[in-house]
Amino acid sequence: MDEEELTAQETALYDRQIRVWGVDAQKRLSRAHVLISGLSGATAELCKNIVLAGVGSLTLVDPRPVTEDACNANFLILPENINGGRSLADVCCESLKDFNPMVRVSAEKGE
Repeated sequence: MDEEELTAQETALYDRQIRVWGVDAQKRLSRAHVLISGLSGATAELCKNIVLAGVGSLTLVDPRPVTEDACNANFLILPENINGGRSLADVCCESLKDFNPMVRVSAEKGE
């Protein structure tokens, strides 16, 4: 996989980044796998930036249920998700997929 080139779609999407840090760095980034445990307002922003940068995959872990407080602190959570029985990881995962469909975003169950 080290020898793979970026696709035309990746090159177009990440053009600005490639100009800043080069093709090799973008290729390495696209092969990276990131795990985030615990979703707050600050980590939501971090996750958004990781997804927009084009990391290969992002896995979220946070089994806590969505509450009004979480919604107020985390822009990835919509008010209709409050008290719906879903975990923070599931709800944030769903929102993050819309930022960059080329990044694999998933939610893990448990702690």
